[in-house]
Amino acid sequence: MRSRPDVAIIAPYPPQGVRHGGHSGVASYTANLAHGLADAGAGVVVIAPALEGDPRTFRDGPIEVRRAFDLGQRALPTAMAAAADVGAAVVHLQFELFLYGGASSLLGLAPALGRGRWALGSAALVTTMHQVVDPATIDRRYTRLHRVAAPASVARAGIATLQSAIARASHATIVHEQAFKTVIPDASVIPHGIESVTPLERAAARARLGLGDRFVALSFGFVAPYKGVELVLDAARHVGPDVEIVVAGGEHPRMDDGAAGYAAGLAANYGDVARFTGWVPDEEVAAWFSAADVALFPYPKPFSSSGALALALAYGTPSLLSPPLARSVGAPNVMTVALDPHSLAQRLDDLAAKPAVLDELQQWSAVLADGRRWPAVADRHVELYEEVRDVDRAARRRLRAG
Repeated sequence: MRSRPDVAIIAPYPPQGVRHGGHSGVASYTANLAHGLADAGAGVVVIAPALEGDPRTFRDGPIEVRRAFDLGQRALPTAMAAAADVGAAVVHLQFELFLYGGASSLLGLAPALGRGRWALGSAALVTTMHQVVDPATIDRRYTRLHRVAAPASVARAGIATLQSAIARASHATIVHEQAFKTVIPDASVIPHGIESVTPLERAAARARLGLGDRFVALSFGFVAPYKGVELVLDAARHVGPDVEIVVAGGEHPRMDDGAAGYAAGLAANYGDVARFTGWVPDEEVAAWFSAADVALFPYPKPFSSSGALALALAYGTPSLLSPPLARSVGAPNVMTVALDPHSLAQRLDDLAAKPAVLDELQQWSAVLADGRRWPAVADRHVELYEEVRDVDRAARRRLRAG
């Protein structure tokens, strides 16, 4: 008889042999979580979408990966059925809007979640909401920013219903920051994990990437309008000659229209004032964060935790955040910058001229990283799994006794 895995995770997963890859940052998050859980003694199976070039099943060290479903309208129902077949005590769904195939994947999701929980039988369902959107903030600007075709009123009602349905269907719901509990009051807060990494020597990293002696401000990750990248590029037109702006990352899959893609348009319009690297392969992630003087996260309306910020904190790269993002993650004011190009440009010029101020920023980044390393985050997940499993068993005993 085969051993019973402790948890089946439904989520995207990076291509075989890669840690930072896939069509969403949730993929690398899932790989880190799975390995953290395995290090904590849990058995882990990942139920992931099919990926061209990858085998249907493979092992990533102690993790079994089953590419068991296709993206689209049937993605989550099929994934839930595959997770039920695993026989794990806990099924952990990683969720964000459009993660499983765009708008079509959301059709009928609410009732599918209810049926899926029933199909899981004795397994407890835990859901991590990587995006938490306050419905009151959804207006025409939001739908334009995120390329949602529906009218704002329809999007507002749909997202409110969906988030509520997820919370009701789950034995426990996880959000990454305390601020998101205003939308999901009963959620458990477990922060986005930070990897244990070894930064490269700064001069060697810069030589590898072809960087000179200028102060480097880095925008890293999938290029998408909700991240404030255009603000960074507008600031690039106003910084002094000692500052270099780098946009390191590929087209966000939802923005990828080939030559007319969002990132391609930015590169065409701002290529004269900033360096665009395109997709960053796994082996160059450490070099970019080790070479940069500061990482920029000017998200205007954060609705999720940032995987790129987690990488910056892991590598000890000093970071500047928008005031809304700083409030969301609990960062001090010294780590914030106003959301206008001239203020950002002036702040970068000041940091380039005053290394002591940059040292203070780095110290505060280290404070923000405290308690967010993956071993601690994985342990908190295991504790939550045990809680929901025990509560569910107690509930079933009461039903039998009644």
